Amino acid sequence: MRLSTMNNAIKGTLHIPSWQQKLLDGGAAGDHVENAQQAYEHVPLIYRAVKLRCDSLTAVPVYVRNKAGDDVDWPFVTPLANLIWQTEAALLGSGKAVILKLSNRVRTLDLQWVNPFTVSVSYDGGILRFNQRGTVWDETQVVYIKEFSFSDDLTSGVSAIDAAMEDAALLRFQTRFSSYFFEHGAMPIVLINADGIIDDEEKGRIQNYFTRLASGVGNAFRTLVTRTKLNTNVVSQDLDKMAMPELYDQSVKNIAHAFGLPVNMLLGDDNYASSESHNLQYWEQTIKPRARLIADAFNRQLLNPMKLELEFAFDEMSIFQEDEEQRAGAYSTYVSAGMKPSIAAQIMGLDLPDGITPEMLDPEPEPEPAPVIIQQPEDKEPERTPFQEDMDKYMRKALKRAKDGKQPDCAFESENIPPSLMDEIRAALKLCHEPEEVRAVFEGRDIPDYTRDLLLELKRANELLARSDERA
Repeated sequence: MRLSTMNNAIKGTLHIPSWQQKLLDGGAAGDHVENAQQAYEHVPLIYRAVKLRCDSLTAVPVYVRNKAGDDVDWPFVTPLANLIWQTEAALLGSGKAVILKLSNRVRTLDLQWVNPFTVSVSYDGGILRFNQRGTVWDETQVVYIKEFSFSDDLTSGVSAIDAAMEDAALLRFQTRFSSYFFEHGAMPIVLINADGIIDDEEKGRIQNYFTRLASGVGNAFRTLVTRTKLNTNVVSQDLDKMAMPELYDQSVKNIAHAFGLPVNMLLGDDNYASSESHNLQYWEQTIKPRARLIADAFNRQLLNPMKLELEFAFDEMSIFQEDEEQRAGAYSTYVSAGMKPSIAAQIMGLDLPDGITPEMLDPEPEPEPAPVIIQQPEDKEPERTPFQEDMDKYMRKALKRAKDGKQPDCAFESENIPPSLMDEIRAALKLCHEPEEVRAVFEGRDIPDYTRDLLLELKRANELLARSDERA
């Protein structure tokens, strides 16, 4: 509180509410976020992001297989799902995960997750050493996983919470600011000016009234009677302006990016179509790579010497099965249209079994039969298939636009031209300007190899169909 005086006459007083004074004094314990533990405990979005990442990993089916490829039981007492959840949490919080091997002189009996914030890692004599309050292990006694770091490629890494720490601190401050404001009477900072002179007794009554009002004290809103007129001016910002929604939204986006999460997954306001797309992208680009990192570490540092291997079975999850069904349907459509199976498999990015190449999908070429010469009147042309008719119509339409000086790329509806081929033709037409360039596209002279192969296959199939009709 400050008092302004003139010739010992008090003219005004500035009242600082208790919520503002508490913030100026540094707040209470837990108001500030300075490390990963505090961010996880006090910032709901950080808590949710960690839970989402850990729960996602443990939702994936996991198998342990021997060298023969047979499924076997997890060989340790500690549940594998617990270890995976805790390992991911450690990586997200501290940038490193330490799993202690509980062993006798012969073999490893069990595994124990170690809190990474209690372990310091050092590189000594070409060996990594792990120290937990005086107990030291070397790298052969633990399973160790770390995040990447430009500044430290051996002992520690940068965690997702570290990357989002500033944004977590901002969200925490905004929450506590609003909480203090309402906890202590929601009283703004007020400057009180008096028109006349205020004596000591009057000053005391005014200060006491506004102090109780600013502190949220009960019965503070009783009537204040003064001998001089008081003018009050609010000198603090309105709460809606202090809340800074733009900063909040940006912090949410930054946290989502740090954790590899779609922003709407944190906000929970995605529509169904967008949610499906974002969800698949999240599993493909965030969870799959993380699962490979953890599986590789467990296999290399623990299971492979035991002639076992850990594998995450993403293909058994419904979200990936739906995607596989869609790709299989598209593959079947391509092959039915005459495309070579090897080309269709490469276009759809199908995962083939080990040792199987795309070329092995193609059927063995049949020996070509002796050509059959059929005499036809010179003025009679072979009948054209619906596919050829539509291709000619499409070409004529594109040629006319090119001759008129327009962009050859144009829409064309056809039930006989495969959608994939239609997309490739439209993409090639976007680059055309002259009629000759348009002809080159439809004759297969200026399009990708796999599309040219499709055109040639379709042309060959149509020729064979025409010959069959003529024989009949």
